Amino acid sequence: MLCRQLLLDLYAPLRGIEDRTIELYGFTLDAFSASLGHECSVDDFDELLVARFLSARKRTHAAATVAKDRSQLRALWEFAARRGLCPTFPTIALVKIPERIPEAWLTEDMVAILASCEKEQTTIADIPARLWWRAIVLLAYETGERITPILSLPWSNVVGCTVMFRAESRKNKTRDIRRGVSVACGDALWAIKQGRSGDQLVFPWDRGRTYIWGRLGIILERAGMPHNRYCKFHRIRKTTASYFEAGGGNAQRLLDHADPATTRKYLDPRIVKTPQACDLLPSVFSHYQEVVGAGCLNSPPPPPPPPRGGGGGEKPPPPPGGQKAPPPPP
Repeated sequence: MLCRQLLLDLYAPLRGIEDRTIELYGFTLDAFSASLGHECSVDDFDELLVARFLSARKRTHAAATVAKDRSQLRALWEFAARRGLCPTFPTIALVKIPERIPEAWLTEDMVAILASCEKEQTTIADIPARLWWRAIVLLAYETGERITPILSLPWSNVVGCTVMFRAESRKNKTRDIRRGVSVACGDALWAIKQGRSGDQLVFPWDRGRTYIWGRLGIILERAGMPHNRYCKFHRIRKTTASYFEAGGGNAQRLLDHADPATTRKYLDPRIVKTPQACDLLPSVFSHYQEVVGAGCLNSPPPPPPPPRGGGGGEKPPPPPGGQKAPPPPP
């Protein structure tokens, strides 16, 4: 049985996974098939074959990508083994992913990005692109929401300066969230409505689905900003979380994370200040300077005390003129 057939006919329907996740599984199967030289099947679920594939991927791809490939192959392999479609269960070494320091955009960066948005000269679904991009960047910044719910937002869920993101469009589809936005953001949204009805999208997109990330990269490059895969909409989400936490808010609740450990990966330490060891430890160098200033460090030893009488010391010199010294008093 081909792995792709297993994915589409059994695994996806029974696990209820979404189209985007199916697409990501497809990328993994494409790469695994390319390493084998043929379309992979459940017969290729072999420890050595999978280990060699992942080892080769590590040399050309990021650790997170390799970890994703491992997780998806293991899930399909275990699913097939539990249904008797292959004789062995997976034994695959873990792929360690280095934990990086979160990087958000600083306020001056966001200003530069908005200024770059204003230089867009085309149209998007008959909306001036400069207005479209200004509105979506402001909404992403002020709500901290992911790009998929933002692109799925209908006008019926925008009321004044309040925006409602429905659970159906959000990750894990757990709950609706309502977010307030500033008057500036509300004005930017209404500037692109152009009479569209409530069931129409706030941000219609008439290009290829993935081009939105490419176009944002062009906007970032024009602003003089990094524009790699780590600097797109999710970095704006980190910006919102970092400034919200630094201002006394609860970033975990804002981002709707179940685990606080997940939220910590969003908080830029340049924005969310935490005490450093040098701030709390006693200052050794200050104490060192005090000791040096008092002459108590590396100073020469004091001279020895003069000898006392009867101790066998040197005799005192005779008085001048050869006169004898007067006898001591009785």
